[in-house]
Amino acid sequence: MAYQAGTTRIALKKRAESDDDPRLSHACGFEKCMQCGRCTASCPAAYIFEDYRPRDVMRRLQLGDTSSLSPALWRCGQCYSCAARCPRNNSVAAGILALREAALSRGTAPENIKNVASLIQRNLHGRGETFLPATFDFLSEFGPRTVARCKDNPVRRARLGFDPVDARPAPIPGDAMAEIRTLLELTGFGGGEDA
Repeated sequence: MAYQAGTTRIALKKRAESDDDPRLSHACGFEKCMQCGRCTASCPAAYIFEDYRPRDVMRRLQLGDTSSLSPALWRCGQCYSCAARCPRNNSVAAGILALREAALSRGTAPENIKNVASLIQRNLHGRGETFLPATFDFLSEFGPRTVARCKDNPVRRARLGFDPVDARPAPIPGDAMAEIRTLLELTGFGGGEDA
């Protein structure tokens, strides 16, 4: 179809975040999205959450409307099914990851997400692990079936010969922990309290 004079074109807003994070402008590929819907059709989160569709995320990115994405950002499970199915090699998950990190750094993430991020930071800095069995008090966020399945984990861990409150049979050596803490501080994620 040829372009006709007088046809209205949609003007896209300037995408500030795309300049800051190459995952939005390159890996995500929202500018190439043709809205075919394959990402949504293959997305487990879209099946679970009625208010989440990866195709809608891409469209909002195309329109420069990242402010309305807040609830949707936290639905994605980062399985990258969207990237595997996209005929244009786009990745909604890569864009969502960049937007999540931006929301956390700006302090605009939901309170429960900020709490989990803080917990991960403390655990990484203190013990070199993301989740420690003793810090699974947020399991209720994942629903009653997950709580029921995981409530006896410390007992199971002890039965297998592990420390019931640690995720490994032996602690990380001190020199390795020093390296982990240095990396965390260099990337701006350090400074957590020892667990």
